[in-house]
Amino acid sequence: MGRQPSPLFAPLFLALAIFVAAPAAMAQSEPLTVLVFHRPPYYVVEKGHHFGGFLLDYTKNVLDAARIPFRFEEAPPKRILKTLEEGAMAACAVGWFKTAEREAYARFSDPIFTGSPMGVAVRTDILRTLPHAPTADALLRPGMRLGLRQGFSYGDWLDAKLSEHRHAADLTVAENDQLLEMIARGRIDYTFIGPEEYAWLVSRHPELQKKTRFMALGGVPPETPRHIMCGKNVPPEIITRINEAIRTLPPPVALSNGHGNGRSRP
Repeated sequence: MGRQPSPLFAPLFLALAIFVAAPAAMAQSEPLTVLVFHRPPYYVVEKGHHFGGFLLDYTKNVLDAARIPFRFEEAPPKRILKTLEEGAMAACAVGWFKTAEREAYARFSDPIFTGSPMGVAVRTDILRTLPHAPTADALLRPGMRLGLRQGFSYGDWLDAKLSEHRHAADLTVAENDQLLEMIARGRIDYTFIGPEEYAWLVSRHPELQKKTRFMALGGVPPETPRHIMCGKNVPPEIITRINEAIRTLPPPVALSNGHGNGRSRP
């Protein structure tokens, strides 16, 4: 038989065991912060504490299936990226493209959604000057005023095109509905936008459909998958559990009303 520890040291061993176990227990009990911003129909944030949209609803189902407690918190895209890059808190974000730059400071889940290829919203009175499916290069020419969403990635392929035309954007704003309004008012000529977003926005603002049109882009590659993106201080075991849950659930469906299956908990 092995030697039993002296009763004198038993309290010491017990205290050490509690000290080692406490951080793990705390980590499991603390909810995972999921940073989101308003971008319907993917993510819908109302008054800072009601969260919906088909990708947020799907993410809620994934985290529930993985038995990971969580809370949604609203933050602008730039702050989300800065938070994950600096590692100030253990946090994740929903529906982001995987890029080489982001892989340096973030972990990515398996793909959660692949939408239709990126397209373009244009002013109706310039339709006659454009081919049926204009290419990005044809649009990124002098004289065509482009508006973009600030601090936003349009996927590797289009980001590379935009980097080749560094002065192409005449205006950057926070929301896509602002861009469509500026197209309708004649302040810009076009913006790049996903078909799901365009359909949702004009369903909510029918007046925009009179002066804007969605067009497919010519020569565009298949759409880039979207992922749950987490900071490197989120343990790999959490990503594993998320991926296991993703494999068990049906894929999300983009709904035109932008609210998915209902509001998720704050």
